[in-house]
Amino acid sequence: MDLRPLYLALIIFTMSMGILSIVIPLYSYGLGADSLAVGLIISAHAIAHILASPLWGRASDRVGRRLSLGIGMLLSSVTVPLYPFVNDLGFLAVISFLRGITDASFWIVPWALIADLYTPQELGQVFGKVGMIQGIGFIVGPFFGGFLVSQLSYPNIFYMSSAFVLFTALLVFFGVDEKSRVLAEKSKGSSEIRLESGAMAKKSLAIAYVDTALSGLFLGVINSQFIIHAGEILRKEYLVGFLLTSYYFAETFIQPLAGRLSDMFGRHRTILFAFIMCAIGFLALLVPPSFVSFLIATVIVGMGVGMLYIAPSALVMDVTPPSQRGLIVGFYSTVWGIGFFLGPLLGGAAAIYSDSAPYMLSTIASAMGGILALIGLMWKPKKNTAENLNSDLVCGAPLLA
Repeated sequence: MDLRPLYLALIIFTMSMGILSIVIPLYSYGLGADSLAVGLIISAHAIAHILASPLWGRASDRVGRRLSLGIGMLLSSVTVPLYPFVNDLGFLAVISFLRGITDASFWIVPWALIADLYTPQELGQVFGKVGMIQGIGFIVGPFFGGFLVSQLSYPNIFYMSSAFVLFTALLVFFGVDEKSRVLAEKSKGSSEIRLESGAMAKKSLAIAYVDTALSGLFLGVINSQFIIHAGEILRKEYLVGFLLTSYYFAETFIQPLAGRLSDMFGRHRTILFAFIMCAIGFLALLVPPSFVSFLIATVIVGMGVGMLYIAPSALVMDVTPPSQRGLIVGFYSTVWGIGFFLGPLLGGAAAIYSDSAPYMLSTIASAMGGILALIGLMWKPKKNTAENLNSDLVCGAPLLA
């Protein structure tokens, strides 16, 4: 199957979101919003994403992946042009909330669609490629957005972004094929085996949910407390920007390798390695600070978090029946959003005691995630229940015993 239309839609949509991530705060500030108001406007989008993700997932299970994704993109293209028509900050928050509802389909449906098309032995590698494509869009978008702000009026930028999103909707409707080529689930020999597989699926799913919450928490700490800390130490904004860009480069381009490793060595082993990298990176932030030490630490943490985006996602798909993938991925995305929401809050509370406390908190969380990965490695199915599968994977196991 040719996935190039889907890949093109993903990179264009993420680029558009990257543009808006720069433009909306600047536009709001120009209308008189202070830092708190800007934060609330951005948070409205995030809260809507958390609430809407399971709904889009369930819709994709019921009416199909392509239709759900295309409708989400189409509705998003309608909400973006609303920004220049309002001058009230409250209405800006409402528009951001509506856009968060529509954009949620983009974070849910493509992963379920791809999981329908590939076997577990291929899934990690494909997920890694998709994660890298999305990351490239987010790297290019803010740079492009900053250039557009200097060249165009805000309304024209919003209209251009809307046109980009509308183009992705057309790509999805007319270019994406959702016909499944998944191998049929092997029939099990007894209800006892089905119960055992179902129990293992639930445990693996729980671990994957904790993993994604921690990855969101780590990103929240980097995007909040680390930026403040690095700014106070380096005193040069462009160096802080370079550090954050380096983080996103590392997070983006490690994902194809992470997917391949998870296919070769198993999901739990890859997750364990990712948490080890996160722990090393956050510990490196505890050494006497300098630009070099910050750069090394952020790259290591970025690589660890990038791996945590892929291996747990593939694990979720391994243990989820196709008929429930959309809903489960929706809840999975919601859990990540909660972690990302809690990261700045917990990091900020820890920073009251010392600048290094958020990194110690993240190191402890990394150790907890690593312990969970080790526990996952200890859950090994009987040989006659997992033929032709990796020892720490259960493919197509029912979630409901």
